[in-house]
Order: sequence, then structure tokens, then C-alpha cells
Amino acid sequence: MLVQTHFPRKLAPQRYDQYLASGWFRGSVMLYKVDLLCIESGIFGVVNIRMNLDRFALKKSQRKRLARCDRRFTFSIGRAKPDAEKEALYALHKDRFQGFIHPTLNEYLTSGFHRTVFDTREVCVYDGDRLVAVSYFDMGERSMASLIGLQHPDYKKYGLGIYTMLKEIEFGRSAGFKWYYPGYVLDLPSDFDYKLSLGEFEYYTPTKRWGSHRNFDPTSTTGHRVRTSTQHMKSALKDCGIPFKERHYPYFSLGFMAPWQLEFLTMPHFMELAEVDGRRLIVGYEPLLQEYRLLDVGHTDQFSHLVRMDHSAGLNDDGLHLMEMLQVRRVVAESTEIESLVAHLVAKGWGRPPGMA
Repeated sequence: MLVQTHFPRKLAPQRYDQYLASGWFRGSVMLYKVDLLCIESGIFGVVNIRMNLDRFALKKSQRKRLARCDRRFTFSIGRAKPDAEKEALYALHKDRFQGFIHPTLNEYLTSGFHRTVFDTREVCVYDGDRLVAVSYFDMGERSMASLIGLQHPDYKKYGLGIYTMLKEIEFGRSAGFKWYYPGYVLDLPSDFDYKLSLGEFEYYTPTKRWGSHRNFDPTSTTGHRVRTSTQHMKSALKDCGIPFKERHYPYFSLGFMAPWQLEFLTMPHFMELAEVDGRRLIVGYEPLLQEYRLLDVGHTDQFSHLVRMDHSAGLNDDGLHLMEMLQVRRVVAESTEIESLVAHLVAKGWGRPPGMA
């Protein structure tokens, strides 16, 4: 399964440890597990990482950062209490997030509920009486999960995002925690890689084990398989002169959420061949089935009221991302070989046989 979700009604600290150790992480009031992300810059594999706090040692640069910030600022660690000042920091950060975005910090942490099953703490950093950074983390029994860090842009030179993470690690070590989970990085270089600068990390392997991130193979991910298969598909369509419009589809993950599995499109990337009155003929690689599919899909807003998230401006403005909920109306053809689908299209008059000018 590329996307799994779970909404726990109760969650013992030890059970939360087990979820984290199995490649899950938290999003608002749910736990989820994903292999793929479709964000503004493309299609990526998700690589969960964790740090063994027993083996953590501060680098020289980190000691300098801590000393510099400790002299300049004050900090506190306590139970999470979102308020207007913290919401203002979140609002300042929304523009830097890619993909789907919770409209408020409170939505991000609690989805509007008064209580959640998570034991969430916050690190607050102050310049005098002014809040200049805040980060949030959950506590399990022996594990802690870093959720989000926010800093005021006026204080960017201090690197307060890294500072709050170092304070989380400092807290975790003093409290006897063993594992620190800062979420994930991607299978290609990205802005998420700042996390890796903290120290030595393990990653959750395709065999569902943890191994040294130094041994990470970017060709082993679902993201790599999707990108490679999609490029092969584009080349095959071009060779036969079949026109198409390339589309990224961030809503693909909704297709894996019950009770919609049999209804919604689950391709993160596809080629649109035609569009008439809201119906689209598309061809794409289906990563779960590991096959190419020619589909008749149509727009639906039947469940759009359940998507309680905003999305970054780039998803609308670039002409590449399709921000509609698509329902599969008919499977026209399917094959593990893209050449078979291209031959089907050529036979229907969509192009020419490969190799013919």
C-alpha cells in the first residue's frame, strides 16, 4: 500500500513507539504511512529517518550554535499550547511549505479537537518577551517525534529551526529517550536534507528494517520506479507522435483512503491525452499494481468537503498540477508494458507506429 492512514481513539506511549518504528508518522490527529509525495518540485519517494540518541554527540558547529543562541535568547519546554502568537509564526511560514497545508497551527496539531491522543510538547524561544521560534514534538515511551519548527524570518541568521531541534534532542537525552524521529527526507536532494546535518541517521528500508542512511540507495524507492516508468512512457508516446499534456496529481493519496479505494485515481503522475466536458483520457503508471493503465476519468466533488487543507500556490499556478478530485470511470486498457498500450492507441488512430516519421 502506498498510503495508509489510521485515526487512533487511544494510543499508549509504547504503542506509539511501535508505530514510529514501523515507518509511520503523525499528521494532525492521524497516523499515516506513505511511500510517495507529489509536491511542487515533482514526484518523490519518502524516506523515514531516525536517530539513536544514545549515540548522539554534538558537533563543534552545533556547540557553537547552542552557545550563541543560549546567550542571545531564552527558551522554555512545556506542554503544547497553540495561541495567537504561535499562530502568527505559523502564518509567516505557510508560504515555504509545498503541497497540502493545514490552514492553521491548531488544525495542524489537533484538527480542531480540544484533545488528542498524542502527548505533544513545545520548545519556545524568546527574544525578551517576543516569541521568535517554536517547535513541537510528541513523546512516546522511549521515542520522540519532531513535528514542526517555526522561526520568525527576522531571525533567520541564527538558524533557530536547528536550534529548537537541538533543544529537543537535549531534552530527549536528559529524559532517557532512545529514538528521535524527525519525520522524513526525500529520495532525491531537497530542502528536507537539513535534518541530516544533525548527526548519524538510520532510514526505514524497503525491507521494513532500519539501516544506516549512509547506505541508502535512491534507486530502491517507489519514487524512483515511478519517475523511471513515467519517463519511459513519455518517450514511447513521443516516438509514436501521440500528443499529451503532462500532469502531476497531488490528490492521488485520497484514492487509498477508505471508503474510496475503488473510486479515486491513485496515480501521482500521468499524461492527459484528451479532455472533453470534464472527462479525461489519461495514460499513466500505477505504482501499486506496477502496470501502465489507459483510463477514462472524470472530475467529482462528492467528497471535496472532507479535504480540510489548503495547498501551496505553486500547485495551481504552474499548469502542471491538476487540482481536481478524479474518479475512475472506466479502465480502457492495462499492461505491464507501455508498448502494448501505445500499440492500442495507434490502432485507434492516435499516432503512428514507432519508428515511422
